[in-house]
Amino acid sequence: MIARVGRRVTSRIRARGWLRTESPLHVGGLGGDPAEPLPIAVDGLGRVYVPGTTLAGVLRNWCRGREQEPKSLSDLWGYTPDQGDGGRASRVFVADALAATTCRLDEHGLPATPLDPALLEFRPFVGIDRSTGTAAPEFLYGRAVVPAGCYLRLEIDIESTEAGELGADLDQARMVAILAALGRGEIRLGAATSRGFGSVRLLDDPLDVVVDRLDTPEGLLAVLRDDPMRRRSVTSLRSKDTGLPERREVLEVSIDWRPLSPVMVRGTSSGLIVDTLPLTTRVDRRHLTLVLPGSSLKGALRGHAEFVELTARGLPAGVPSDATQGGCAAEGLPDERTGTAVGSPAAYSAAFRAQLDRLPAVRALFGAVRDDDAERRAGALRVEECQAEVTIPETLWRSVTGADTPPVGDEDGERKGLSEGLLDRLEGLGLSQADHVALDRWTGGAADGRLFHVLEPHAVDWAPIRLSVDLTRLGDDRDHALALLFLTLRDLSAGRIPLGALVNRGFGDIEVKEITLTGGGWTEPISLPEVLASREIEPIAQAWTDYVTREA
Repeated sequence: MIARVGRRVTSRIRARGWLRTESPLHVGGLGGDPAEPLPIAVDGLGRVYVPGTTLAGVLRNWCRGREQEPKSLSDLWGYTPDQGDGGRASRVFVADALAATTCRLDEHGLPATPLDPALLEFRPFVGIDRSTGTAAPEFLYGRAVVPAGCYLRLEIDIESTEAGELGADLDQARMVAILAALGRGEIRLGAATSRGFGSVRLLDDPLDVVVDRLDTPEGLLAVLRDDPMRRRSVTSLRSKDTGLPERREVLEVSIDWRPLSPVMVRGTSSGLIVDTLPLTTRVDRRHLTLVLPGSSLKGALRGHAEFVELTARGLPAGVPSDATQGGCAAEGLPDERTGTAVGSPAAYSAAFRAQLDRLPAVRALFGAVRDDDAERRAGALRVEECQAEVTIPETLWRSVTGADTPPVGDEDGERKGLSEGLLDRLEGLGLSQADHVALDRWTGGAADGRLFHVLEPHAVDWAPIRLSVDLTRLGDDRDHALALLFLTLRDLSAGRIPLGALVNRGFGDIEVKEITLTGGGWTEPISLPEVLASREIEPIAQAWTDYVTREA
């Protein structure tokens, strides 16, 4: 008698659907040119995709909930012992997800309209030196990202090795829980998720869920015949007990605001007609909108949180007093009076990283920067991208940037601005062109070659700014980190934190209408003033006082 090879599979649940990108998505790949921005993953045919390993990793991490390595999931997701042989392979199979512009499949069941790499967007990131207010050395980089409004093909199989409540029924309940979490947008993909990247949502239609019985002749024949009775609805498979660990505790923050002056982040490149353009992102195949990246909003909040903690602890805003903190050489530290570095840019960069990581409460909330710290961990705060509530046709924007019609000079050879027709259309969208000129200090007149144009969003409404705090990740730092967050939000509500670029030139002033919190100790939505006046704030305030006293 021949022994059976492999594990015995009694049934299988299979899900096929589409994930829609709700924000930019970046999954790193292999780049050929070191001068290029962080490259995005492409398969052997040059198609943009999300590897199955990435999808399986984030799904497994969501299933863990509050626990690091729950033993209850080792049979489903597999495990490897710390020592010796053994272990078990995962029973969850996740296919690579090709990126596409539509939800159509070809005759082979593959996406019929793969995403053209030319449609990828570029997002820059820069670290701001706290002393000079300019870009810190070695802190400027960029990512190629899949824009919002694209689709990822999702294919998940779970093979069950036992029938009944302990096998197929439990696996089906877990599959439904995963699909429901994807439908609610709780599972993020790729890099920079704390800056708003990687938000995806599972579409309800088309979504195919198939349950196969593989331990009976009838079940095998149904698979071969593609019996429609194998298809199930998600609601028919719902179960109260999924056997998953307790979910993570999250505090959601919504900030309803309006601009008092133009609020924008510079675009990634200058236009051929207008020098400074606001950053845009795609909302669908033919329309764009203005966007405040999560990295920009998070940077503004972090900078002010550092100011709050430094003030509370009576510390200077310069570099750490210990010249060797974080392993930095003394000659690489910036001079506290001039803000300039003595030494190489690499030494300055190391000192700047040490400066960012010296405040424990800020580090717990916003994350660590240095990669040589054994206690390094991601921050608990996530800041979503904030989009404007205006839709700009792509054809109009191409005319503004000069991509369709190169600028024409006048009789004197000077570059012309936007046409009256374009200006009228932009005015209807809340955008206007402003001209700026530098004055010659000797003549008092306009300096040669110093006239430039800015496209300002002077009358654009914005969606609320959304934050979320992983309270489970904060752990023992929870109360004093929350106190720091509430102090920062209080100052934001008071108009003390400008947003975006050009804040030293009259941009970035905002008015906060309302800040609403949900989660944590508040089961119902509650405003920030009500939180600060409630009894629940007393232990948080005491924890902040104890923390400041202890650290000082």
